[in-house]
Amino acid sequence: MKKISELATGIVLFIAGTALIGIGIYLLKDKIQFFTHSIKTEGIVIAVESSGNISTRYYHPVISFQAVDGHTYTFSPDTSTSAALDFNKGDKVTIRYLKENPLSAKLDSSIELWGLPLALLVAGIVVVLSGGGMAYTYINKVKLRKELPRNGKRLKLVGRVTSKSSNNRTEFVVQSDWLNPADSKMYTFTSDKIAFDPTSYIADRLIDVYIAPTNPKKKHYMDISFLPKKA
Repeated sequence: MKKISELATGIVLFIAGTALIGIGIYLLKDKIQFFTHSIKTEGIVIAVESSGNISTRYYHPVISFQAVDGHTYTFSPDTSTSAALDFNKGDKVTIRYLKENPLSAKLDSSIELWGLPLALLVAGIVVVLSGGGMAYTYINKVKLRKELPRNGKRLKLVGRVTSKSSNNRTEFVVQSDWLNPADSKMYTFTSDKIAFDPTSYIADRLIDVYIAPTNPKKKHYMDISFLPKKA
């Protein structure tokens, strides 16, 4: 079940990452279209509004500008700042707006124009790679588990238990060392994660480890199917 859960998690992350990339591309196209067709002009900060709590305050400039239609418009950028002195009343700033829609005005800054779509694209790529990596690892382990007992070399090795704790949870693995006579290098093989301490079950037995002789570092499988399943 745990391995199936890892595969499902990988697939979900891959789909979520793909969705983030799709949204990022959509927003980026929208921003490019706005940038291409917008008019650049000068605006004036007429006020600086704040929000948040005592420990964290965010500041939003209120900007006034005159459009080509002769009317004066005001707007507040989508982004805010935590530094009170970034904007002051009376500051002159560069803005962009669509001639046919002055209410579309935005601050002419990299963060205001490109921050959100680029952040979504980067986050999406990271999530896709993470999910794809998890799914690939699962599929590769399943493949090795099937192929190596038939086509690989079996080693019978002494095992030892190591553990790692995080978030009030302890996970165990079995590890075995093997000196490869072909290259005189020491290889350490690690089992899948185990939810309980298996020390008593491996104390008097050798562990079967199946390897691909040509690439034991990446292609190996430790058989711990003899361990009881946790209820």
